[in-house]
Amino acid sequence: MPAVSASTMPTSPDWDLVRRAEGPRAPLADRVASELERGRRDYAPPEVGSDVVSDKVRRVQEDAYNRARLERIADVVLPGEELVEVGCGAGFVAARALAAGAASYRAMDLEASCVRRTGRLLDALGHEDRVRSIVEKDLYTLEPGDLDDASLVICSEVVEHVPDPELALETLGRALPEDADLLFTVPLLGRLEQVWGHLSIFTAERLQSMLERAGLEALHVEPLADRWVLVVAGHPGGSQRRTARVEQLLAAGSRHPEVRRDEEPPATPPQPTRFDNVPLGSLDVSAVSSSRAAVEVTPPTPDEGSAAATVTAAGSPLPWRRATGGLALSLADVDPVQGVRLELEVDSLADVTAVTVTFPGAASGRSATWTWSPSRRDVQSHRRRTFSLRPGRSITPFAAPRSADLTGARRVEVTLTVRPGRTAHLDLSRIAWIR
Repeated sequence: MPAVSASTMPTSPDWDLVRRAEGPRAPLADRVASELERGRRDYAPPEVGSDVVSDKVRRVQEDAYNRARLERIADVVLPGEELVEVGCGAGFVAARALAAGAASYRAMDLEASCVRRTGRLLDALGHEDRVRSIVEKDLYTLEPGDLDDASLVICSEVVEHVPDPELALETLGRALPEDADLLFTVPLLGRLEQVWGHLSIFTAERLQSMLERAGLEALHVEPLADRWVLVVAGHPGGSQRRTARVEQLLAAGSRHPEVRRDEEPPATPPQPTRFDNVPLGSLDVSAVSSSRAAVEVTPPTPDEGSAAATVTAAGSPLPWRRATGGLALSLADVDPVQGVRLELEVDSLADVTAVTVTFPGAASGRSATWTWSPSRRDVQSHRRRTFSLRPGRSITPFAAPRSADLTGARRVEVTLTVRPGRTAHLDLSRIAWIR
């Protein structure tokens, strides 16, 4: 197609809207509700049996938020698109893109199971005539020329799973044809941090820096369904196809309510960048307790397993004479941290008045504490849960300190406050340091 100057592009990337989405949810609530309604209304699930896609996979891939994501990804696809997907997952992006009019599809994924699942789904949908290949391949091994048949490359929900996102985008940029575009999505700041496969935290500033390092320019950016940031990028320059792509995106997005911008968005303070998942067996685990609590600790094995604590409070006729005890994990041999991600379960939650995570010895003292006071609903919906705890980010049901400097902390303690004469059991199954 004839070249088109960048100045003729319909609009500039809206990084301001992404920054607003990084803050309080209320200003974008109407827009998000509209995105979710569109997904509910317009998304057509692939008509295949449970032998092709299990009910469990559907519950994840077709929840309200992913339906909105799949519909918005379809807005990026132009009729006749030559599509390559890097990280095909369960095949739902492929199915939606082909339904949107892509002429051909090629994919790669690190996991053999994803290769099989995507191929099985597309065959069941009758798309075998448009599927060129689906192969096992590591994103980091992409070379110039590997994507030369693509007009659009999709890499959705991949970059947050890899150990070096900057290198991943740089690798994609080197392999991306000069006249092709790249669509990728990553979690919005503060969202989806409870997913253990997610290794990175992204801000608008980090994404802009990543694009610059990769030699790419953003053509369109937006927050998506209060879960993700969607980015469409390419090498500097323009084309009629690129202009048509952005115009199609803007036209579809114009159905949603405008976001009021009467005030400047609050500045996003410096954020940690990664999660370091660590085996519990590599940490020194001990008991911590008040004088009224008896604590029995079961340490993890060296390679795997959970750390557990049984906390029993001494009996007392006075209901306020509660006792606190739990687990302490040493930070003596750990590089400085900015928070912690925990997977835990508490038995007998009805007998617990507080679950507390604290960093004793931190520079900010007692303020480096997160507290959860279990509600009746918490007791009724008792289950194993994951929490990402870092200063300034309250993760329901924990209340977070507005700011806390964890420098100098000697350990992290996870404790239960138990009613008099009662016993509760804490099971900590996974941990990651936030840095």
